[in-house]
Amino acid sequence: MKVKIKNWIFCPRLITSLLALVFFILFMLLGFWQLERAEYKHNQYSFFEKRQAKQPLDLNASLVKNFKLDDLIWRKVAIKGRFIEKHQIVLDNRVNAGKAGYYIYTPFRIEDTEKVVLVNRGWVSSNNNRTSKINLTRTYGNVKINGVVKKEPRTGILLSKDHTEKLDETTVRLQRLDIEEASDVIGVDLLPFIVRLAPNSDYGYVRKWKTNDSGEDVHLGYAYQWFAFAITLLIIYLIINTKREDGAV
Repeated sequence: MKVKIKNWIFCPRLITSLLALVFFILFMLLGFWQLERAEYKHNQYSFFEKRQAKQPLDLNASLVKNFKLDDLIWRKVAIKGRFIEKHQIVLDNRVNAGKAGYYIYTPFRIEDTEKVVLVNRGWVSSNNNRTSKINLTRTYGNVKINGVVKKEPRTGILLSKDHTEKLDETTVRLQRLDIEEASDVIGVDLLPFIVRLAPNSDYGYVRKWKTNDSGEDVHLGYAYQWFAFAITLLIIYLIINTKREDGAV
């Protein structure tokens, strides 16, 4: 196929045309996929902001009303009850300010109920010694805590199939956290979510929680990058397949 435009002839080759078409479509699809990811992240962050803007929820009363899990995620909550400190979970491979350490999770029995929720009380240093004793604080009797309800994904690097290590009579170290697995390990039925202790709440450790952001800018940047690749490919394709007509001035 030849197309003549004034003194220029566009004469594409079959192989280069097919390759250009395949990669052009691929780059465009990747760009649109990143736009979809950006929209998803935007919607997720809007959901988070709306939940955080609401007044703190009395979790004691909410559980009596049988709130659905989806109604609680990312809500600020206040809870009365007591820590069950004979069962402590140490989540391995947590980093804070460049230092290795652990997140400390303690079951919390909600006042006047048999319901128990796992509370992330914050970070402690491992002091670069995995065999040293971890000094954990003790509480006595009923207390009131504040935090945020979160789903807890399976996080952590599994160094072996057996990722549970008993440190002493009250403490186990896990490579990852899964609510059902944690429940089996400590022998306590746990609610299907965790409460991340607020920085201004008592009875915790270091709590420099990562601030949430939408992350949509990253995906938008990738989208523009893929679209730029597609446009660049198109320009290169036109250049290498277009030549000046012989004898043209």
